Amino acid sequence: MLSHFVARKDYEFKSPGGKDYILNVCKPVSQEVWAPKVDKPEDVAAFTHRAHGDFSLGDVNRTVAVRDGNPVITLTEGTRCSTEGSQTGSTVLRFICDTSAGTGEPKLIATLPPDEDNACSFFIEWRSEMACPTAEGGLFGRIIAVLAIITAVLFALYIIGGTLYNRYVLELQGFEQIPRFSFFSFTDTVEFFRDCLARVKHRSSDAWHTRSLGGRGWSSGGSWGSFGRHGYGGLGASPDEAEGMLGGPPGFLDEEDEDEEAPRHSAENARPSGMDSNGVIRL
Repeated sequence: MLSHFVARKDYEFKSPGGKDYILNVCKPVSQEVWAPKVDKPEDVAAFTHRAHGDFSLGDVNRTVAVRDGNPVITLTEGTRCSTEGSQTGSTVLRFICDTSAGTGEPKLIATLPPDEDNACSFFIEWRSEMACPTAEGGLFGRIIAVLAIITAVLFALYIIGGTLYNRYVLELQGFEQIPRFSFFSFTDTVEFFRDCLARVKHRSSDAWHTRSLGGRGWSSGGSWGSFGRHGYGGLGASPDEAEGMLGGPPGFLDEEDEDEEAPRHSAENARPSGMDSNGVIRL
């Protein structure tokens, strides 16, 4: 709550009577204390100068109490007030929220007894904007800042990814490649990624199919291997297509058989009477 008041350098201020006071918040003072007459001089949190040595206003106390809505720190175990009693110096330090005061400075409000040279109890008031309850607001502000950063990053990724998709996949140009959207839609996002994957898969399939047909000759068709090795290897076709192209139209082979048989019959009819198939004439 009061972490903003913790400082490396001590706070120094003057009382209405002109005396100097030095203190720090939630930590010991950094200045050297002269003859404070306390058990632990290194724990002194506030002191003032007096004729026979520095008077400790109390040791460090990191416990903060809230009274009437204001943070309060109580310092105890200071210098003994008199040689006859056991009472020691003590201080009540009250912080008051004041947004117009800036950092502010501590002020001595009252002492007991009223004579500062013999005072044993001190009441100090500190008006400052740093005493205002900003812990919850600060946490909320940090959460809002983190969410804003995440939103900005996602927005940037959406714009960049959508622009690249429209340019290289849909092949759009100019302002048309800038994605249009009605804020973020989960359905549109899913469809976007599905479309990207489908296009990539389709292009990969086409490339594989082209390589498969281009690198294959007619040799895969069994008896057509010789043609694939002698000039027909780059012609992509299935065995059925190859057989159809080389076989000719329907009935082509039947016509060739008839043409081969026709001369044979004519030769047989031209032989002389009594000559057999071997050319021998029987008498």
